[in-house]
Amino acid sequence: MSASGLDVRWPFRGNEWFPIIALIKACGVKAMVEHAHRAAANARTPVTSAKYFLQGWRELPPAPPEGTPVYRPTPHSRAVGAPYSSPEDRGIF
Repeated sequence: MSASGLDVRWPFRGNEWFPIIALIKACGVKAMVEHAHRAAANARTPVTSAKYFLQGWRELPPAPPEGTPVYRPTPHSRAVGAPYSSPEDRGIF
């Protein structure tokens, strides 16, 4: 987090680290850091503790398995021409 420019305290002790480690394995550091930056930007007061992000981190989706291809739209995967204006134009009725 510090390397990304977000400096917060990590006041976890003993077994309080286990949920953090599990989240890192499940979601990944990148997703957690991105969430922390969004949450800190929307906070009413400056965020000083990593505990502030815990609830949001718990709600992150799991990271895809290693080697999962990432879909990136190409110019050929988008609609061409004007969109239809009604269900009748689309041939639904």
